[in-house]
Formats: sequence, C-alpha cells, structure tokens
Amino acid sequence: MHEQTFNDALADALRRRRAAWRHAEGAVVSERLQMLPEAPQDRPDIVVMSRDAHPVIIEVEFGDPAFSDAASRLGKLVDGTARRARSAIAVGAPDGVREWSPAVLREQLAQPDGVILQCAILSVNITGEEIDQPEIDASMITYWPAHPHAISASVDDLATLCEYAVAPQQLVSQTAGNVALRIRGIAADLQRSLTGTGTADQIARTLDQRDPQQGIRMACCIWLTSLRLHDQLATASVALRGNGLRSPRAIRQESIGDAISISELIAEWDKILEVNYRSIFTPAKRALNVGLPAHAGAQALTQLQRLAEQIDALRFGNRIEFAGELFPELLDDREETAAHYTLPQTAELLACLSVERLAVDDWSSVEEVAALNVADLACGTGALLRAVYHQLRRRHEAAGGDADGLHSQMLERSIAGLDINALATHMTAAGLSGAEIGTAYHDTRIAAVPVIGGKTGSLELLEGEQVTDIIGEQVRTATDGEAQPAMIYMPDDSLNLVIQNPPYSRARGDRKLFDITGITEDQRDRSLARLSAIRRQLRTSGNRVADGQAGLGSDFSALADRKLAPGGVFASVLPLTAAHAESWVGFREHIERDYHEVTAIAFTGDETEMMSADTHMNEMLLIATKRSASESATPPPPQNVNSEKVRTASQQRRRVLSINLRDAPATVAEAFWTAKLVQKIDPGEFNGGVIQDAGRSVGTWAHMRSPTPGFPWFAVGMRNYHLATAAAELLAGRLYWPGERRTWDLAIELTTLDQIVEIGPTHHLIGHLRGAREQIGAFTLDQIGDAFDCVHPALWAADAEKQTSLLTRPTHCGEPVLNDDALIGQMLEQRSDLFISRNLRFTSQALAAARTAQPAMGGSTWTALVASDAGLKSALALWLNSTPGLLLRMCYSQTTQPGRSRLQVKALGGLPVPNFALNNESSAQARQQALRHYADLAELPLEPCSYAFRDDHRARIDAAALEMLGLGEDPGAARAVAELRVIWCREPAVHGGNKAILRSLGLDQQAAPAPVRR
Repeated sequence: MHEQTFNDALADALRRRRAAWRHAEGAVVSERLQMLPEAPQDRPDIVVMSRDAHPVIIEVEFGDPAFSDAASRLGKLVDGTARRARSAIAVGAPDGVREWSPAVLREQLAQPDGVILQCAILSVNITGEEIDQPEIDASMITYWPAHPHAISASVDDLATLCEYAVAPQQLVSQTAGNVALRIRGIAADLQRSLTGTGTADQIARTLDQRDPQQGIRMACCIWLTSLRLHDQLATASVALRGNGLRSPRAIRQESIGDAISISELIAEWDKILEVNYRSIFTPAKRALNVGLPAHAGAQALTQLQRLAEQIDALRFGNRIEFAGELFPELLDDREETAAHYTLPQTAELLACLSVERLAVDDWSSVEEVAALNVADLACGTGALLRAVYHQLRRRHEAAGGDADGLHSQMLERSIAGLDINALATHMTAAGLSGAEIGTAYHDTRIAAVPVIGGKTGSLELLEGEQVTDIIGEQVRTATDGEAQPAMIYMPDDSLNLVIQNPPYSRARGDRKLFDITGITEDQRDRSLARLSAIRRQLRTSGNRVADGQAGLGSDFSALADRKLAPGGVFASVLPLTAAHAESWVGFREHIERDYHEVTAIAFTGDETEMMSADTHMNEMLLIATKRSASESATPPPPQNVNSEKVRTASQQRRRVLSINLRDAPATVAEAFWTAKLVQKIDPGEFNGGVIQDAGRSVGTWAHMRSPTPGFPWFAVGMRNYHLATAAAELLAGRLYWPGERRTWDLAIELTTLDQIVEIGPTHHLIGHLRGAREQIGAFTLDQIGDAFDCVHPALWAADAEKQTSLLTRPTHCGEPVLNDDALIGQMLEQRSDLFISRNLRFTSQALAAARTAQPAMGGSTWTALVASDAGLKSALALWLNSTPGLLLRMCYSQTTQPGRSRLQVKALGGLPVPNFALNNESSAQARQQALRHYADLAELPLEPCSYAFRDDHRARIDAAALEMLGLGEDPGAARAVAELRVIWCREPAVHGGNKAILRSLGLDQQAAPAPVRR
C-alpha cells in the first residue's frame, strides 16, 4: 500500500468522527498540493481545519512517527484559513497495514480500535496570526509526550488529539495570564473614575462582593464573558440575527466616539434575554444598571470588547473558556471562603473516567444521550460540567451523531449546575453556551441557589426535590410576569452522573461556614442551624455519610448519593483525608457497601501539584458506580455456610482500586491520555502493578480490600504498590516479602488497640500549661527541670533530641487545680507507663510509643495506654516502634503534613495491633519474650523513624517483633522485614522530601519529590 492511500483513508475516517468535519467541505483534506502557500510544492499528509480554530497538520509515516515532517509544518500558513499551524501531530502507522487491501483498511479504520497508531503532538507558542513567516527552531517546539516517545492511539483518539492540539497549553496559559492583567488594569481605571460616587460599592453589593475593588474586577470579568458570547450569538444565531441583534462591534462603530453605549448594549442584551441565556446576561445587566456614569462605563466596556476580539482572534476553539479559568484569579477571598476551582486538567481526567461508565446503548442516538441526567451540585465556574459536556458530545459524534441536535436538549433537560455564587453560575452557563453557539436554547437548569434566609444552598435538596433559582426569581420580579421559572427540580434517584468538586469548608479557627458576602451573623446562625438539622435528619435515617467534623465535602457527598439513580456514577474531587481520616469513616463505609468499581486517584509527586486552584492541600478523585437497592442490602449469612467464604465475600464488597500517579497531568491532552491508561487496568488476580506508557512510569495501582468496613483506604497516596500489598497482607495476619512473593502466617491474630488497653484521657482533661489562655483540665503543667522533684509527672510534649530510647522521661509536672478533686482523681487513675504518640514526625522523631520508669499522665502529644500486664505493655512498646508496626500506623493515620503521621483521638482505639493480651500459648509466650527483649532494648538510642533503613537498633526491635509473632527462627522472614524497612523509608509520606534522608537513601529530588499529603 502506498502511503498516500493510507492518508486518504485515514482522513476519511477522521472526517466521520466529528459532525463539523462531516458537514463542512474541506474541513479535513489529505494529500493536496498548494495547501501551504509559502511552500506550494509541499503536500501535507492531512490538514484539519475548523471554523473557529487554527489548523492542525497531521504527518504520517509507516513505522515510527513522522516527527521531522511534523516539525517542518509548524508556523506554516495554511491555504484558505489565513492562519498558521501552531500544532502538528506526528503519526506512525503499523507496518503491517501495508499488506492490507484498501477495502480492509477502510473497514478497520471505521472500527474504534481497528488500527492503533503511534501519535505525538508538536506545538509552538505563536499566535498563528503573524503576517511574516516566523522562524521556528528546535528549541521552540514543545512535544507531548516527551520526544522521541509517542502514545498508542486509535482513530477516535486521534480525532480527540486534534481538538486538544488546537490550543497549545503554553499559549493558553500565557494568554490567560495576560487577560487577567488586562482585566485588573481595566477594573482599576474604572474604580478610579468612580471615586467619590459610591457606585463602586453599589456594583460590589449587586454582585455579592465584600470589597469594591474585587466587585469591579468581577463585573469586568462577567462583562467580558457576556460581550464574547453576545458577539458569537450575533454571528451564529439565526433567530437572534432575525430579531435584529447587533454585535458589540456594530454598537461601538455606530456610536459617537467609537465607544459602546451602555443603554444601547442593554437594549441588545434584552433581545438575547427574550430567548433566555438569563444566567449569563442577567448578572451582567444588573452590574450595568447601577447608575454607572456613561463615559466611564463606555470606556471600560469598549476596552473589554476589544479584549474579547483579541481573545477570539486566537481561535482556541470551543473548549477554552477564559472567564471560567480567570474567575478564581480575580477573587481575593478564596482562602477565607474555601472557594477553590477545579483545574482544567483535573476536570478532563475526572470527566473522561466518569463518562466512560455511563450506560448508553447507542451513542449515536440524540434521544439516548439527551436522556442522561448530569449534575454538579457545587458547580463553581463549570469546569467539570464543560468537560463532561465535551465528552458526551465527542462520543455522540464519533458514533455518527450530530451535536447540533444534541446541544439544546442537553442544556434544557440534561445538565444541571447549582452554586451559591451567581457569578460562578454565569461562567458555567456561558461556557456551556459557547460550545455550540448557533443552537439556541430556552430554560436551563443552571441556577444560583440561596444561603441567606436560613438556607444551605444545594444542600436543601437533601430534604426536598426542588430548590430556588435566584436568577429566575430576579428575572420574574423584574418582568413582573411568570414566564421565567424560579425553581429547579431534582428528584431523588434521578441522576445518571453527579460530578463535583465540593467546598471543603469546616468551622475552624477564624473560618466560618457560609462566610459569604452580605450575610449577617444572625443569618449565618440560621443557616448553620438549618445545616445541623439536615445532618441530624440524615443520622436519624441511618445515613452516616455526612459528618460535621469532615466539613461540607461529606455533606455534598451525601447529597450526590441521595440524587443518584441505581447504576449512576459518583465522580468527585475530595480532600485526601476522605480516604484516611476517622471523620470520613461513615462515608467510606457507605461507598464500600452501596457502590462498586470504586476507583480512587491521587498524585504522589510534588506537593505543589494540585487538583484545584490554591487549595494548598492534597486531594483525590473518586469514581464509583451506585448499586441497586437489592445489591446494596447486605443479606444475612446463610446457614451451614463456611464463615471464611462469607468473610471473603464481604471483603470483595470493600475493594478499592487505588491509582497513584507520579505527577499531575500537565495538559488536558495528558489528562485524557491518563484516563485511557487508567481504563486499561485490569486487576484480575493481581493486587497491583506499574502504569507505564511513552517511555516512562506514569504511576502505580493497587487493588485494596479494607479489612473492616470504613477502614482507611491506606493504598490511596502510597507510591510503592509492593508496600501496599505488604500492608494488606499484614492487616490480614500475614507477613509478605515482595522480593520473593512469599507470605508467613503470624502466630498472633490482629485486633484493635482499644480491645487490649484502655485509651487514656486527652490533654483537655489532664490540664493546661501555666500561662495558657485557656485554663482547662485537672492540672497546671510546668516543664520539669533536671533537679525537679515531681509528684504528678506527665509525658506531655515531644522532644526529638531527648526522646530517642524506648524508656524516656516525663517532660512536665502537674500542680492540681483547686476544687476539682473528682477530675484530679480520674486523671491519676488513668496514669500509665506506656504512651503512644498522636503526632509523630517520621523525619525527626524516633518513637511511635514510649515507656516511663514510673506511671505518669499523658499530654498534648502523648496519650497514655492503660494496662496492668507488664509483658503486654512491653510487647506494645516494641511492636509500635517496629517496621511492621510503623507500616500499619502509616496505613491507619493521616499524613496531611510532609513526613508526619497524625492519629485523631477518636481514631486511636481502632489502630490495628497484634492481640498480645489473649489468654493462649502464643500470646503468653510473646509477652514473656517482650519482657526479655525490652530489658535489652529499652535504653538503646534510635534514629528518627525515616532512617529505619540504616538503624541497627531498629533492626533489633524488628527481630524482637518477629520472635513475638512466631517468626524469629525464619531467616526469610527477617529478610522480608529488612526489605520492608527500606521500601517503607522510600515512601514519600515517610521521608517527607527531606534532602538529607533522600541522600542517605540514594534518591535525588527528581526521583523522590516532596510527599503526598494524606
């Protein structure tokens, strides 16, 4: 087969994948001369041209991708477009295709995976509108994936890559930054012109902003969005053109002074509002209707209109909505309100994975696709809904459908987006409208929902099936009519997909829930009371998903569950603590019981790699499919059935596929491809593996089974899947050696800490440091001096320099608080000589547990573990400081800060430990061995936990732990634990990115960047 024959067939196959390419003559051309006017003798293999985007050139070779040819096309002017190619795709076709007949080739290209190509995107950072031909050298070219690698892609994938290639990431980021600066400048000029008028304050109040400066920036942002959409409607909407809609440019050019008249602009927006688009143009119009001085307003609008033209001239296609990405950059109170917006790459990854799960028999059917109900109940600026919309549209068109017929139905019936911020819903509606601008729609389910008035926004739907649409109310009031609906209906069990990045807010420090502009303390109290009532009702009904200690993220998860239909898909960005914290245990139990195909995704690279803008915390993606009611119900175990089989079946319901990516996707194209790699994972009989593609390790996966309902999903955020497997085996009562894939049964079964000791009181009951602002507890604590004779000692604080041996000294001395004999007596009864550290710094502290020579109280860092058996206490002290004990601690605790393991007080009792307290031969022998080993090891200095890999004394503790568990005579078990010491220390959550530790481990900063926060 000649290469030209293949190129013609590939172009025809691509043409069929998108409606715009099918309908527009010359949208996809192949092997045509004179396509490049500056090099008429050249003949590019395939050129893809869209009406609103720059051309993409595809160069093909049999065998390796055509990198050289693709690079040579960059910057070239393309005939018929007056635009230059900013991107090209190098394609390698399988050599075996040469032997096919043309008929077989076309048949295979029509199949989703009939021909697998090797593809790479090449791009340059030029606008594409340059008059003179730019000189492109090799240093200017960006490759994805890194040169000379390529990804394996189907023809469907290649069509998608063409859409991504239209908007080079570097140019998009640069443009977004420039636009943000321009908006800030225009807003600053406008505010200066309004000095002394009070108008700036009025604009801020109208847009529910605290600060006039931020209010004007927000106004400029929504005016920019509205002007762009207005211009597109004036060009593409047949109905509005017939109604005489003038474009913003026409308004400007027809006015005196070449400036946009506010009154004339509002008149044109009223024409648009007669059709609908109210979520977009109502806030924009309200911000103008505040008595804005004509000259100042006209000057700002004119500058914004010209900025809109400059953005549109870049022709990024309909996938980029700058206002949605700029909105968070223009807010100054994101940290206070916990209003963090989803990054485009995150949105793409989550949308790809969730839409893949939707049960659609015929993707080419408009009726089937439009029948899907999709919602984001905290939609922000709509990044997730836009990504989902494009995924649905892409699948529909690839199957032969026409998105023109889909667009209005999706916006009117299928997609719902709710948020308490009317400006955010403005961005959501604008972004969705721009996806198919020529198709009008009327009523939508994009709505701003109230908090003021004792409401809780979307969370009202936890107790009802309709919620007020603020914008609809405003329109209805303004028109004094009933034409516009003021309610959004959302029945329970009605949604096929809930995709969201809910607020993580919880009352803490100076941060308050429902901290929004314009709300009074009385109104906030009413909203908080309403939320508490909703949570109580959920608890009463047996729903434990929402937990006030977990913040609003758990409430929105409960809402998503309430609205999802059986078979529906739950897709959410959540704080990584949702996988690990005790406050999320109800959520985990519910997901394990009522959902299947549960997949959690975390990043284990640099902590600056976030899923949401400016969270400064680690997050995860969770995708799960809701079971039917009959599947969710846990039937009683049948009689005469092996209990082990029942237990195994129960564990099967608690499986979570944990995907731990080394790095966050850098672009939406990489996010799309990461989703493809995740979808290819087939756990089968294996517990984990490496995800590799394009010459690099993308990450790892582990198929995890929780030992008990709601147990922390320990593998989420754990980079080394061998370590995750070892942890899972340990929780099941077996020691696992990754290097030899061997296991040993432990002689003592595991239990939880609270089953063998009494958990002592917290520092709130014990007392307070002298001089503390809050005078609480039974004792006032002073630091112990070297010569201080103490009657009521306490192991209160951590001291990394002094607390290096199992046997340590108390740090403080308590003086009883007068007139509280009952509390004092209770604290003295709960003294102990065994303590566990609740806040352990792996990188600097040596002890997870410690003992004292005499009974003492605990404190802010150390909690007493009360027991009478000296052998039991010695066994626990050794176990908790051993490598296996530290591994289980890491699995069970939170590592929300680099290299630190924190145990919530309420969670302490659930820590898995061997049951050294049993009245049987194995446990009795272990207690005797512990007494002997503790006597030898108690005063040996230990290095910080992160240095366990080189600590001979830690190795001796490990040997003692193995002996207690019946494996002391097995050299293989000793080698297994020695290997675990090393791979545990190499885990980012343990070494914390500490440079000294990395050097000692033989790792550089690239191989082991700063840790994931869990």
